[in-house]
Amino acid sequence: MRTETGIRTVELGVALASTYMVAVTLAQTSIYGKLKPWILRFLAPLLLSFGADPAFFDIMILGVVLSISFLAWRRGDEAGFGRLFSLNMLMFFPAVIDFSMFNWVNLIFPYDPAPQVGDLWVFGVGLLLQATYLTLRYTVRFRGIREELIGRDADEGDVNEVSRGQMTYLVQLVLGTALISAGVYFGAPYVKNLLSAEVAGLPYPHVIIGVACTFLIAAAIILYLRGGGSRPEAVGEAPGEAEV
Repeated sequence: MRTETGIRTVELGVALASTYMVAVTLAQTSIYGKLKPWILRFLAPLLLSFGADPAFFDIMILGVVLSISFLAWRRGDEAGFGRLFSLNMLMFFPAVIDFSMFNWVNLIFPYDPAPQVGDLWVFGVGLLLQATYLTLRYTVRFRGIREELIGRDADEGDVNEVSRGQMTYLVQLVLGTALISAGVYFGAPYVKNLLSAEVAGLPYPHVIIGVACTFLIAAAIILYLRGGGSRPEAVGEAPGEAEV
């Protein structure tokens, strides 16, 4: 069971790390800074009645979300991890809005965006959330495959070999995704400048680019579906499983 313990340890590490980083980021966003005094105005009497100092409100929030993350890990199923990812994305939303070119929240709730973290920090946290989602999504299925193989009386050594192969595949997937995302993030400004110069002479460039992007997205979806991306059981075909 040492291999399964390793998988569960990886799950715990990425779950707590992503929740911690996104909670720390949330506490440094403009929306949180704007809403915090109003929240404390209502919660301060309740906190004081329990002997809690409102000055440590940020630490309390951090403790609550880390506890939720731990409980989701302890539950260990896909539904629990899905809810954890939704919680993390909800906390990450204010940081994205702070750097958005279309801050629609500001239209409803006027405030001056003044985040205490930079765009590179926000990108890094977003990348961590992406890696966490991929990791937890696949490790849950890997554990399910382990249980199925053990239930068929497969040799434990062979099952462990399958799990190690799957985890190697997962590491490659996460690293590849991170590299592609980083390439897009750092390369986008250069591509934007290049395209701006090229389309400057075109009539209605926004329409032409919009139509081209629409066709590219449609083509990508078709290729994804034809490639078996809609089959969730495809993860069971990760390298190493066929060896049992």
